[in-house]
Amino acid sequence: MENRENPLLGRKVFFLNPPLSIENYVIDSLKNEEYEVYKITELTYAKPLLRHFENAICFIFIDDVLTIDGWFNFIKSFERDESLKSIFLGILSVKTKPKEQERFLMNLKLPGGFVKLDKKIEETKKQLEGILRINGAKGVRKCIRLDLKERNDVNGYLTIGEQLFSLRLIDMSIMGFAAVLPLKLSKYIKKDTFMHNVSITMERFSFVCSITVYAVKENNDNLLLIALFVDGTSRDIIKKIHNFVFNSLDNNMKDLIDNLPPDYTDYNSRLVEKAEEALENNDEVVELEEVDAADDDENKSS
Repeated sequence: MENRENPLLGRKVFFLNPPLSIENYVIDSLKNEEYEVYKITELTYAKPLLRHFENAICFIFIDDVLTIDGWFNFIKSFERDESLKSIFLGILSVKTKPKEQERFLMNLKLPGGFVKLDKKIEETKKQLEGILRINGAKGVRKCIRLDLKERNDVNGYLTIGEQLFSLRLIDMSIMGFAAVLPLKLSKYIKKDTFMHNVSITMERFSFVCSITVYAVKENNDNLLLIALFVDGTSRDIIKKIHNFVFNSLDNNMKDLIDNLPPDYTDYNSRLVEKAEEALENNDEVVELEEVDAADDDENKSS
């Protein structure tokens, strides 16, 4: 059954084939407000990628790459694919005519709406953000956390007395981090403890900060620390953490795309449209070859 409830942990947001105005301003602005946003530049990887992210939102710019009919076929095909039915789709366009816009809105499922890019870019960004809020893109998250469990280029240290102890960071955001410590430190680290001179290294960038212990608990033979950066942490540090988180997420997404089989379907083809029409009318699985054969017979008789 199709689930349209907003997920607690929000939704990944994708822009397929975005124009420069979206790529250069809107995407970065949404990231700055802690939306998890990605761009997909190649149509051939859109479906293979989105299949990995149930309940994602994808805004599609339809003014180039495919014909209007091709984009209609592409979007319509999501409704027939069980692995893509949960994706929330929206459309972006500058030059689509009112009649074409009505065709998309009346015949396709578009919870992301149809956004005409005929306004100032700041207004477009506000409109898109409104759509994201309605569809629960952030969920209960205030910021995006980066999973660090598989990385060895992020680490930290803290000082207790005259001793230095290493932190094994397991996730990080602009608000704070989670880390694993030796169990023997449980007598020193308590909830609401304020700690100075915590050193963190992310790849080539290192900084020293102060933290408040938000939570701490024993986990097997280790101590799990949840720490928040204190108010007054420099903007430069917060910006560096933000950039590190989103650059890492972008790189993870690129790695995934590099290992996906591309989708070479010709959505501009009338064949694809006829297959969709047959599916609509019969609720049966109709092979494209059958539709093609029907076309050949029709042409011979005429």
